[in-house]
Amino acid sequence: RVAYLLEQGVSPERILLLTFTNKAAKEMMSRVTDLIGHDLTELWGGTFHSIGHRVLRRHAESINFRPGFTIQDREDAKGLINACIAEAGIDVKATRFPKPDVLADIFSLAANRQVEVTEILEERYSWFDHLREEIGDIGRRYTARKQSNGMMDFDDLLVLWLKLMRGQDDLRELYQRRFQFVLVDEYQDTNRLQAELIDLLGARHKNVMVVGDDSQSIYSWRGANFKNILDFPKRYPGTEVYKIEVNYRSTPQILDLANAAIAANTQQFSKELEAAR
Repeated sequence: RVAYLLEQGVSPERILLLTFTNKAAKEMMSRVTDLIGHDLTELWGGTFHSIGHRVLRRHAESINFRPGFTIQDREDAKGLINACIAEAGIDVKATRFPKPDVLADIFSLAANRQVEVTEILEERYSWFDHLREEIGDIGRRYTARKQSNGMMDFDDLLVLWLKLMRGQDDLRELYQRRFQFVLVDEYQDTNRLQAELIDLLGARHKNVMVVGDDSQSIYSWRGANFKNILDFPKRYPGTEVYKIEVNYRSTPQILDLANAAIAANTQQFSKELEAAR
C-alpha cells in the first residue's frame, strides 16, 4: 500500500504507519525502504508509543511539560507510587493495600480503556473496592508527581498525545492536514485510546487503512477491544473489506480446527480459512 501511494506521487510525509512492537515497526520500515529503493526519513512510521513520543517532544509545552521530559520505566513508576502511598500516610499492612505494581496495572488499564479507576476496580479488582477512594487519591497524586518531576510513563505517551489532539485545535488540524493517509497494522489489538487517536488523525481525509483479524484479538487483559475492528465500517461509511482467507503457515487439519472454533463467535467478520498447501 505504501509503495503504491509513493509510486502515485504521494509525498512520504503525508503517510503515517502505526503498529504495536518495535520489531514489527523496524520490519515494516525496512520492507518499505526495500520496495522503494531509497531511505524514507520523511515518512513517519513506528509504534503508537514512539509516534506519541515524537509528537510530545515537539509540543510538550502545550500540555505544561518541558521538551526534555523523562520517560520512566516500570521500576521508576513503582518507586513514585510508593512515594505517593507514603505521602498519603496509608498503613499498607493494616489496610492490605495493593502493592505498587498492582496499582500501576490498575492505573494503566484505566488509562488505556479511557475509564475511571473505580470501573476497573469493580470489574477486575473487586476485593479492593472498599479502598476505591484511597486508590483514586493515589492515582491523582501519582499523576501530579509525574508532572511536577517532568516525567511520563509509557501510557502517558498515548494519554497526553490524545489530550493534545483533543485540546489544541491548531495542532490537531496540523497533523490532520499532514497525514493524508493513515495505515495501521494489528488493528484488532487497539484499545479505545488508540482507536480515538486514529479517528482524530484521519478525520479530515478519511483515508484510513487498517489490517487485522477479529479472531486473533487476545489482548483484552491490557485494554484491547475487538469491537474497534468490527465497528470500523460503521465509523467509516464506504469502507471496503478485503478478506485474506488463504493461509500459508498452517496445515489443513489445524485450519479445520480453527474454523470450527471461530464459527462459534457471535460477533465476527465471517471467514473460511484455507490452506495453501
